[in-house]
Amino acid sequence: MSHLQKAIIISVIFLSTCSNAFAQDDENRQATGLPIEIKSGAAGTKMVVSGKILIDGVETLERKPVITITILVTGAPFARTTARDTGYYSVSGIPRQDLSMLVEVDGVEVSRQPLVPSPMGNLTIDMTVPVAITRSMMKPGVISAHTGFERNETNQKLFEEALTAVKANESGKAMKLLDQLLAAEPKDYEAWTELGTISFKSKANDNAEKAYLKAIELKKDYFVALLNLGKLYFSDKKFDNAILVLTNAVKVKADSADAHHFLGESYLQIKKGSLAVGELNEAIRLAPDEKADLHLRLAALYDAANLKQRAAEEYKLFLAKRPDHADKKKLEKYIEENQKQ
Repeated sequence: MSHLQKAIIISVIFLSTCSNAFAQDDENRQATGLPIEIKSGAAGTKMVVSGKILIDGVETLERKPVITITILVTGAPFARTTARDTGYYSVSGIPRQDLSMLVEVDGVEVSRQPLVPSPMGNLTIDMTVPVAITRSMMKPGVISAHTGFERNETNQKLFEEALTAVKANESGKAMKLLDQLLAAEPKDYEAWTELGTISFKSKANDNAEKAYLKAIELKKDYFVALLNLGKLYFSDKKFDNAILVLTNAVKVKADSADAHHFLGESYLQIKKGSLAVGELNEAIRLAPDEKADLHLRLAALYDAANLKQRAAEEYKLFLAKRPDHADKKKLEKYIEENQKQ
């Protein structure tokens, strides 16, 4: 009997003995991505982390890049492996606490994320890296501390006229001015970003993506392009891409509440609630009043995961900031019924 057959038989035996409560817990976990308390069964001390990492558009590259996966424990490298040509990887003997995963393509970091395993079972992490983003991250050069692109007098005038046109909702005029500027200075990453934003607002998302990627290729740490590209991918429901880009955005500007907010929302969409909670809480910490509504988002997550007391705490925090909210009585009733459970 093969190891796979044994695993299937063991899984069937385990599932057949689960109670209805366990089934409900699993439904909640699937819906929220949050860990659910397991009330019986022994937790293993080690696990296997595996999955598949693909470069979307790899056929356009001259050669297949080397994808390296490193598992970090308390921030230090614990285990490392290289993905196969098919993208599959597997690392065994991994502990279940204080974990994160680093992914590198040809030695360049493209993703770093915390891992939140369940008390039992193994962990599967899949990822798709767009080849255009890979190319931009692998672009050689030194990151500049300069905050703006230096233009000559003529190009600066064009840029300012374009911004004025944008404010006047004259997008056609603004695009013509930016095209003229970029014809004279194709390395102007700020102009590429503005062009991307005009296209994004006009719902020409393919053009917007190309413009943002060009800006990031020219300046890999340009926060505005990273944030806006992340928002674009989120709006297109390309959540894995959004996470990849927004993870880099928060590295560049860790104090951006918007970047943490959209990163958290992206994690929610792929059912990684535990990761989402950390990002949403960070957004609240950075902008407590502006992001007050995220308390409602967190409360709904906790309620779905049957963590009623934590949901009640989030509602209390929300009402402290929005005491005149239309649903105040409804929220107060929920708090009264659940805060002592």
